[in-house]
Amino acid sequence: MSFNALASGCRFGQKHRDARQLFKFSSEDPAPTAYAAPVPTLDFFGDAPAAPADGGEAKEKAAASKRRRRRAAAEAEGSAGGGEEGEGEAEGGAWGGGMSEREVAEANALRKALRIHVYGSGVPPPVEGMRQLAERYRLAAWLVENAASAGYDELTRVQMQAVPLLLAGREVLACAPTGSGKTAAFVMPLLARLARPMRQGVRAVAISPTQELARQTHREIVKLGRGSRIGACVLTKKLAAAAIAAQGQGDVFRRYDVLVCTPLRLVSLLKRGAIALDGVRVLVLDEADKLLALGFLEQVDEILAACSSPDVQRCLFSATMMPSIEELSDTVLRQPVRVVVGEKNAAAEIIEQKLVFCGREDGKILALRQMVREGIKPPVLIFVQSKERAMQLFHELVFDGINVDVIHAERTPAQRDATVDKFRSGKVWVLIATELMARGMDFKGVSLVINFDFPQSTVSYIHRIGRTGRAGRPGRAVTFFTEADVEQLRAIANVMKASGCDVPPWMLKMKPLSKNKRRQRATKPISRKPIVKKRVREEASDAKGAPRKTQKRKPRQPD
Repeated sequence: MSFNALASGCRFGQKHRDARQLFKFSSEDPAPTAYAAPVPTLDFFGDAPAAPADGGEAKEKAAASKRRRRRAAAEAEGSAGGGEEGEGEAEGGAWGGGMSEREVAEANALRKALRIHVYGSGVPPPVEGMRQLAERYRLAAWLVENAASAGYDELTRVQMQAVPLLLAGREVLACAPTGSGKTAAFVMPLLARLARPMRQGVRAVAISPTQELARQTHREIVKLGRGSRIGACVLTKKLAAAAIAAQGQGDVFRRYDVLVCTPLRLVSLLKRGAIALDGVRVLVLDEADKLLALGFLEQVDEILAACSSPDVQRCLFSATMMPSIEELSDTVLRQPVRVVVGEKNAAAEIIEQKLVFCGREDGKILALRQMVREGIKPPVLIFVQSKERAMQLFHELVFDGINVDVIHAERTPAQRDATVDKFRSGKVWVLIATELMARGMDFKGVSLVINFDFPQSTVSYIHRIGRTGRAGRPGRAVTFFTEADVEQLRAIANVMKASGCDVPPWMLKMKPLSKNKRRQRATKPISRKPIVKKRVREEASDAKGAPRKTQKRKPRQPD
């Protein structure tokens, strides 16, 4: 998809005319036929009202053809018998219906054809479309209608298996690539279980590691819950203060059925007795590997203890899942079913990944400028390892005439929200970010991710490049590395190979880092030379031939 199509309906000022040339963008370029209708905003987060669909009959035919191809592949694989070792063969169980041997074989063959690995017993078969899911589990009409308008007629692989499991009341640990639809995979069953508003306090809690990701989850809940009157809220600082002030006078959360929050803020309310979670029926840990790591683990334990209802259903979702976190999850879930889509701890296969050697730190800015000269299609995300480096790179690109902004942890929530909104609406073409934006944020329109600073771990790399290649759209990821980063190359090269990318054999043969050094690199990034060089503006010399004076040019601050 060209940026001309994405930016249709957006207005760009004359001051960015030079930047348009840098990005090989021309306002006279004709938009593709398929996107001839103007788009009011860049809907990276998918929370804008859906546009009326044209050619519905053609879409239905294409979807039917896709289903037939899946079934044909499954039948071809099904002649060999069941699924992979350790996969559950559903023979009835809690989901409410026995399965014949033929149905079990077909379900396992479909999983094998789609590379859906399931570990557990009593597993319901995967469901390919929303219509089939609605018929089998008698979903409410409003949920089916909202899912269809959001584009979930055909379910993604993680949704095909995780949604039936959660509707059957099972506890789930799901690991699927970034951009594969994990949020909708737990939001749909969550809303189906709540069914209708009760106005008796919080009945479902979704925990996220960052406030930005919490707000994104809330948008998905609102979108899929439209018309149900199920109340949902994000636990903001203002709402938390109101709950503390109202103690003994009434429950502020009584009108909310779903609470989306970060762990620290919720634990603070629990310790003050300002909220009760004994009525919670669904508990979701999004980006579970982050929440079960040191720093969040004690807070998550307190939340788990507070959700004391015997029928509470827990589920964990993440794009990466290390063995130690899997072992820890067994202490959180009861008889869980593990769902792994594709290769575990690998990036999406539709992302074209590339490594670029820059020699030393000075070579990175030269490589970036070369990419700009060759032409890159906005919107673009650039990741750096610290807020100081983010500001340094921001000032460099501002002087180059690029429409750029920066986001990091020290900016206020209002500033972060404003920056994300500008990026989504096309007012910012290049966004420089730290690890803050690497987890879960759904930028559907991002065509390119640049790792300006080498990621500190494979987990960080997978989540960073996962900001592109979302919802089935192809994307590109370019990672710069210097002589100081060479010893970490093998780990990233293995991720690229698992994702189907070509990797030089010498990278795979490198000596791996020791466990202690990997842990040290993950917690403490290497020291890097500053990006910014002194920029001066020469003034005309005086009549006596005095040396020219130099004056520093004051850089623009981010909006």
